This record gives sequence, structure tokens and C-alpha cells, in this order.
Amino acid sequence: MNEIFENAVKTGNIAGAYLISGVSPETTRQQIDEFLLHVFCDQGTACGKCPGCLKYLHKSHVDIVTVEAAKSTIKIDDVREIPSLVSKKSYEGGYKAVVIAQADVMTPQAQNALLKVIEEPPENTVFVMGAQNTKNILPTILSRCIILKTSLSREQAEQELCREQKIPTLRARVLSNAAKGDYHLAVSYLQDGFFEIRDDMILALNRLWTSKNMATSATLALFLKHDAKIDLCLTVALQYIADVLLYKHTGEESGLVNEDKLREIREHAKLRDYVLCNTQIQLFECMVKRAQCAGLNTKLALESMLFHILEVIL
Repeated sequence: MNEIFENAVKTGNIAGAYLISGVSPETTRQQIDEFLLHVFCDQGTACGKCPGCLKYLHKSHVDIVTVEAAKSTIKIDDVREIPSLVSKKSYEGGYKAVVIAQADVMTPQAQNALLKVIEEPPENTVFVMGAQNTKNILPTILSRCIILKTSLSREQAEQELCREQKIPTLRARVLSNAAKGDYHLAVSYLQDGFFEIRDDMILALNRLWTSKNMATSATLALFLKHDAKIDLCLTVALQYIADVLLYKHTGEESGLVNEDKLREIREHAKLRDYVLCNTQIQLFECMVKRAQCAGLNTKLALESMLFHILEVIL
């Protein structure tokens, strides 16, 4: 992310508004500081030694307006003066910045009060906001921001999930692997009932592969149980089949997303490749159809998918 900041300053291509989405207030604040050090550094490199950097680090830069959350929210009264403040010329002849490190606790009224000035910021003015939950930011604000997500390794995402979401290490690792290290996606999976959905999808696949022609209605019911989360159902099922194929052909446990389901993976690895691969193809095609056709009848699409899976097995 530092490279993005440095390039923006070096080329003079600084946008009017940025939203930095972090896994915690600390990481978000760290990235905000890194960006603004580049903006206010006399060299544009965040050297940490020049007058511009020192003023920023000592919180004495007169061209920075910081909005803090009073108690747990930022209300309209906390931001009401910002449009008039940023309309004034920079005291030091450079950029002016408005920093809202916890933009996701702004009330809708406060966000609407800032909308016009974020849409058309005065010259050399940049809004830098942070958020842990971008769902709390109005779409009209999001659409006018450059959104930057702080990236973590899978191990770091796992640690954050344990710490922030209070879940066991193994479950955190499964979520981190399923989301490929994307902490925000992992949290979304958790909130959407990932583990219950995964158990139902493994049961559904097992019924298809073992019960054969007796399985259609029972399997369909497991999918429709999560009607509002069908895409996650398909994603989870595809990840599980990928684990089965990986284990079948390598015998290795490392690299599995669902490492806590090793007993089931070993059992299903005994199936023939064409059964596993055909199931994988049909699940993927169903996902593609849903993405391409907004009005697609979910039940009919799932019935068709199950029919084509069983067609190969029977």
C-alpha cells in the first residue's frame, strides 16, 4: 500500500477521497498516517525527518482537520463545520486534509452532510477515512472514494480472526484459507454461517455420491435451506471438492482448506475422478448462470445441476 501512496504523491494524482478499510482501528490508523506522511512530507517520501513530517507526527500541522468519535458515534454536529474549513486556503500552501479514522461510526446524517464536499472537494483537499465495517458507509460516499484494503498474510488473518472474532485457532485457519487471507471476506463468511453451510454442503455431496437416485429431494432441501446464501453454498462445495481432489492425487494434508474435515475428505477421495470432476463442473456452471442471469429461478437451476451430477453417477 505504501507504493500506492508514494506513486500518488509523486505523480500528483491524489484523489479527493480515500477510504482505508482495515482489520482493526490500529492497522487502519497506521495506514492513514503512512499516507498523510507522504502527502505532507517536503520530499513526498514520508522521510519522518523534514518539517512537514515532524509537524504531522507531532499533530501540529495546521492544514489537517481531524474528526474523532465522541463516545461511540460521529454525529452531524461533529462534521458541520468541515465544508467551511476546507473552503479556506491552505495555511502552508500545500494540501489540506480531513481525517476521519472511524468513518464507519458516522451517522447517516453526518455522512450526508459531507457528501457534497466529498463529491466536489476544494482544490488540494483530500479526505482520508478509515473503517472496519464498510457496510456502515453510505453507497453514495463509497462511490466517491478510492477504497484501499489493508492486506494480511493468511497467518495474520488467522490471528486477527482469533483475536477479534473470538473463535478457536483451527476454525480461524479454515476461514482464513477459505477467504484466501482476506480478513473482511472471512468475517463475512463467519457472519453468513459458513460452518453450518459447509456441514450441510458436505452432507449434500455425500448424499449425491452415495445415495444416488434417492438423493435429489433431500439434497435440494439442504441447498434451499440456505436460499439467501446459495452463492456461498456453491463456493463452499467447490472448495470441498478441490480439497478431495488435492488429497486424492497427492495424499498431502497441507494445502487443504477444510483441514478439520480430513476424515470426510479421505473417504470421498476414494470416489472416481470423473464423478468428482463432473460435480465440480456442474457446481461451477450453476454459479456462472446465477452471475449472468439476475432473474434465474434458483430452485430450477439447482434441480438441473443435481440432475446433471446424478446423470454421470447412475
